[in-house]
Amino acid sequence: MAESRKLNGRYRLLNTLGTGSVRLAFDELEHRDVAVRRVRVPPELRDAALFEARRAAGLRHPFIVGVLDVLLEEGSPWLVMEFVSGVSLEQAVRSRRPLPVPQAARIGVCLLAALTVAHEAGIVHGRVDPGNVLLTATGRAVLTGFGYPSLSMLPSADLWSLAATLHFAVEGRPPGQVPAEGAGPFRSLVRAMLHPSGPPPMEAVRETLDRLAVDRPLDAVVEASGPLPPAQVAAIGLAVLDRLANVFHGGVQPGNVLIDASGRARLTPLLRTGTLPAYTAPEGAPTQAADLWSLGATLYLAVEGVPPAPGAALTRAGALAPVLLRLLSGNPLERPTLDELRRDLMKVL
Repeated sequence: MAESRKLNGRYRLLNTLGTGSVRLAFDELEHRDVAVRRVRVPPELRDAALFEARRAAGLRHPFIVGVLDVLLEEGSPWLVMEFVSGVSLEQAVRSRRPLPVPQAARIGVCLLAALTVAHEAGIVHGRVDPGNVLLTATGRAVLTGFGYPSLSMLPSADLWSLAATLHFAVEGRPPGQVPAEGAGPFRSLVRAMLHPSGPPPMEAVRETLDRLAVDRPLDAVVEASGPLPPAQVAAIGLAVLDRLANVFHGGVQPGNVLIDASGRARLTPLLRTGTLPAYTAPEGAPTQAADLWSLGATLYLAVEGVPPAPGAALTRAGALAPVLLRLLSGNPLERPTLDELRRDLMKVL
């Protein structure tokens, strides 16, 4: 194909981009750079490809590489897309290293927003993968690859692929049959989204990604800064307590308590993660009393710097010590009620 060739008498083809399946072109009518891609499909899928491409041309979103024009040249559909300067997620991870969780979470926020808009328009992407995610110099992640036949895929397929893409971002490999272990909320979220029974509710996914994009887990805060003052720990306890009313959470532990820049805490939603042994109530029952024991163990780590252990002394807890001792009682009936705990934490605060 000659470099001087034009598509539709308008788009002058220039050099290849990335792996070579996409080419830079100059739109001589609008005087702008664009990206073009030939959609290589069997002849029997050509009409479906044109239909999907024209539907995708109606999508406009800051995190979507828009389809600007759809052409039929030499019997094949061609997509004319916005030109976005950036490197693919696949290239970024393979040439450098896996990404830190906050950056991966920000990518997840962008991609989930893009897929939400597409699904609301009745469009399934069908090809979400690290090669179709572009990272721009301004920190955006934009999803390209719209306009191909989705072959009757369901939106849930896109969400599974999103989870696999995020797994690649932090692990440097696809999930395969064994997603990476780890108690942190990001990896727990990814495993939950990859679960054969389907992803968690989208609001839970969105909320968790939003928080992880800007906040840090409590265990990471303690590891970086050391044990926290009793009053600050009491405030964390009150914030978590507000999420435990009338429902068994089952995953209360430091990795699931996120701390924002001002020190405020938030418990992430339950995402089929379970609780680490050090934060699991001795009776192992799915009750509110068990959640309170887990909260006590979490606050213990925050104020002492280590998880609770049988016979361990409370050396830093101060006025919080009696509250923790009640929460960590081996007898569920001796633990405080929600109202009693709220009152006691307010006294410490």
